[in-house]
Amino acid sequence: MLKNWPILYKDILLKGDLNSSTAVCTLWTERKAVEKAIGDSKLYSVIGNLYSAQGINAVIRNCLANPKIRTIILWGAELSLSGHALLHLMKYGIDEKRQIINARGEIEKELPARALELFRRELKIIDLRGRPAEELRKTLKQLPQEKPSFKSQIFPKSQPIVKPLPAEATGFRVEGKTAAQTWLKILNEVYKYGRYKHTRYAQTNELKEILNLVAVVGEENPEVPYFPQYLPFSKDELVAYYPEFLSARQLLGTAYNYGHRLRKRFGLDQIAAMKKLIKLRPDSKKMIAVTIDPKLDWARANKGDIPCLTQILGSIQDNRFILTAHFRSQDMVHGWPRNALALRKLQAQIIEGTKYKLGPLVIITHSAHIYSDDFKLVENLLMDHYEKELGFSPAVHFEFDPRGNMVVEVVKKRGRPSRGEKPPYGYIKVTLYEPNGGPPVKEWRGKKAGELVWRIGDGNYIVLPSHTLYIGTELQRAEEALWHNLNYHQDPAPNTLGL
Repeated sequence: MLKNWPILYKDILLKGDLNSSTAVCTLWTERKAVEKAIGDSKLYSVIGNLYSAQGINAVIRNCLANPKIRTIILWGAELSLSGHALLHLMKYGIDEKRQIINARGEIEKELPARALELFRRELKIIDLRGRPAEELRKTLKQLPQEKPSFKSQIFPKSQPIVKPLPAEATGFRVEGKTAAQTWLKILNEVYKYGRYKHTRYAQTNELKEILNLVAVVGEENPEVPYFPQYLPFSKDELVAYYPEFLSARQLLGTAYNYGHRLRKRFGLDQIAAMKKLIKLRPDSKKMIAVTIDPKLDWARANKGDIPCLTQILGSIQDNRFILTAHFRSQDMVHGWPRNALALRKLQAQIIEGTKYKLGPLVIITHSAHIYSDDFKLVENLLMDHYEKELGFSPAVHFEFDPRGNMVVEVVKKRGRPSRGEKPPYGYIKVTLYEPNGGPPVKEWRGKKAGELVWRIGDGNYIVLPSHTLYIGTELQRAEEALWHNLNYHQDPAPNTLGL
């Protein structure tokens, strides 16, 4: 028996009898709950979760490293179709792109075809999803002890090299119309600027993390969400995930679920209370619902799962209901998009029967991270979809700034300059207008682009980097025209700069 086995997630997997030929995969169900339900650690080798199809690579690596494992029992809550993906891998294999056929998930290139075929041939999967715990115990007792049929095999780790760029220590912000588009911006932010940190939840024990990320989803339709094919889960998986937020029922086998904590756990339906408060006092700043049970969750801090979502807050502004959700920690690849779409659904439910419209959804994540297992996936997502999805190209590159639009003009002195008159021949005028064609709200005048840049920039009158850069180029053009007595016309948008 390998002394250092399990070779992956050694600190996460619950160990029983390491000579046993059976392992238990609990999907999303808490490992400790399954350990307690089984009651006899001699009946299994290890117990572990499978939160996403990407984790199948670790299952393969651990099983091929330990030939004594011959059977894997699937039992637990199926919230992301990861068990479905494992079963389809065993039945159908992978295609030429190393994607699991008829399911989500990609097998790492470091696992050769012979290794994958060995795993599919020599290991057996018993599907007990949805079955009672008693059937799990009964099956474990009846399974015979099988002998190894191959030698231990260990393969090179998948280790893409990603060097973080310099960035602020905390306080990042992204915004998009839909959850999917906002998600791409999040991945871009964390992938480029995240700092490396140790974790138990990745093959290489690494993740990339940024702290205190604010993500704003502006226009998502909760009933018919924008659902591009590049999201890392299917519509069926999303529907299966909704009860995590929307149901007051404690989901079987889970340490917690948000809906139960928000609606029932503390003897109070906090969502119903928020609805009532919206109708009675829409200006109230007390629309809050919490999930954290300090005594219980601190007791689990080193040996169990505690909620990632800690609280939600609501506000009515401009006749719209804005929902803010605080997460202590989030897997931004697989967790964030599911949570965002489910929260949008919850946001819509809260204002049912009121006169208020849906406002933005704001999600604040303290630890926003990407596990090293997903680095390659994120790299490919950004390369294939980021610019195309957000409409960024030399021909079309325009975003509306929520702080307004700026008009740059060169105001010249009347008539021709007199002989000997030195430039400048007038001044530059910059006017800030309200968004969506509103009236002017601020004006600046100056003779140099630099002085106007600092005066506008110091007041934070522009929020979008693209808008800031655009106004900077226009001010430079305006200064050139002013000092050389040339005609100036502001380009209507950044995509007319002759690119």
